[in-house]
Amino acid sequence: MSLSRLADEVRLIPGGENLEMCYSCGTCTSKCMIQQKVDGEFNPRRLLRLIAMDMREEAYASTTTWLCSACDLCYPACPQQIHISGVIAAAKKVAVQNGHPQPLPTATVNQQTCVACGLCKEACPYDAISLQVRKVPWRGLLPVAVVDTALCMACGICGAVCRSNSIGVAEKFSDQDLVENLWDWLQPEEAEF
Repeated sequence: MSLSRLADEVRLIPGGENLEMCYSCGTCTSKCMIQQKVDGEFNPRRLLRLIAMDMREEAYASTTTWLCSACDLCYPACPQQIHISGVIAAAKKVAVQNGHPQPLPTATVNQQTCVACGLCKEACPYDAISLQVRKVPWRGLLPVAVVDTALCMACGICGAVCRSNSIGVAEKFSDQDLVENLWDWLQPEEAEF
């Protein structure tokens, strides 16, 4: 059986079952730090409307699909007690499953150096990392960290805790940048007298 509507696909993903319970009151938007501080276009109500109207490309292109951090600040205020973050996460999973590329940078793993210690998995606030047995070139079948790009929010925590520097967000949290930033901080401009 092939699903023809985006709404049907979203409802099949855990969290997406609450898709049609939203009253579009806007309470979630009023509590959302992403909408207030990061992207004024972030609007779960608009995303739900796009999903209901089967406007796939528009829904996949919406920043709301990709920016929700699942902080759930909106949940206690919601009169319907909906975890709107679960619905948004389901929409994101459907987008990734349908081949839409994740527009945000995500963490990547160097499987050649990963020792599968699990620190990144434990530290990830989005449950985006799992340990899986993979065939690693020149090393054979080994457990390594694997990043679910549908869940990763590129926070960089995984790279901060990795002892082997095997995981991180490319070019965003490099050791070189950190050293340069610290060096600038340690050498303040000479005070003028």
